[in-house]
Amino acid sequence: MSDYQHLGVIRVKGLIDSTAGYSFNPFLPATGWDVLINASTPQRLECVSGQWPKQVEFECYQISLDGPVGSSVLMMINNHPWNFVQQGWQNYNDPQQVVPLRNGDDVQFAWTFAATAAPYTASGGSNVQPVVTLWLRADKDQQ
Repeated sequence: MSDYQHLGVIRVKGLIDSTAGYSFNPFLPATGWDVLINASTPQRLECVSGQWPKQVEFECYQISLDGPVGSSVLMMINNHPWNFVQQGWQNYNDPQQVVPLRNGDDVQFAWTFAATAAPYTASGGSNVQPVVTLWLRADKDQQ
């Protein structure tokens, strides 16, 4: 059994697909909600909190999703589909099925709902701006 170092969480708000760097939503190009998480995320305004790890290899062992009720989400790693989540407003990741990541990867989330304007409502409300939180760790033996 591996011994893990907790690397913290990174929490990011959604932006419209047409935002610079955000042009990967296959459902609603230029209008859908997206979240992009990578090494440059902490420097961007949509980052609520957290840091991208400095480790070369690490894992995401839990993902918390919040978004418009009734939406679905496609999760991608470097533009390749990783998982399709029917309920895009709830936790979905099984901690036993970790997401292996490397420094330099892009973790992308694309919602099936069009982006909307503020003011935004709380989770479960009628106008929710998506938020993704990744829980990260690294195997102490691989550092």
